[in-house]
Amino acid sequence: MAAEDHFTLTRRGYERLQAELVQFKSEQAHWRDEMQQLYTDVDRNNDEEAADFDLRTRKEFADQRIGHLTYVLERAEVTDDDPNPKQIDPGERVTVWDLEAREERTFELVNGEETKYAEGAVSTDSPVGKALIGRSIGDTIQVDIPDGWVRYCIRAVERIEG
Repeated sequence: MAAEDHFTLTRRGYERLQAELVQFKSEQAHWRDEMQQLYTDVDRNNDEEAADFDLRTRKEFADQRIGHLTYVLERAEVTDDDPNPKQIDPGERVTVWDLEAREERTFELVNGEETKYAEGAVSTDSPVGKALIGRSIGDTIQVDIPDGWVRYCIRAVERIEG
């Protein structure tokens, strides 16, 4: 299985993606019903054609999102346990001290599919996420980000609860 065919998700993220899939399937059925109703009207005018385009666009988006969510969920591995308690792994909340800004920051290190669900979420594929994986409390990392460089000292690590 290629890396792009494997998704390591937290239990919470997996459940949220499942809920999103259910929501989009419901929307898909709604848009399909709306389109059928529109097509039964023989005397279509320009407004109905615009509505038809809008309905088709919404249904196509729902179809695409359903396909993507199904793909991810079928290839997901849910992590409930901490694979290595001495190192930072996906599915953990990491507290760091930003050495330049002199402030504490907290990141939830998750798969990119989960980042929209958590405030402070950082994708495991981002520069910060990649730099944190495998590190430990007390380590200092320097990360090249679009705005330059940041340096963080890792202060705390805890598993994200489901």
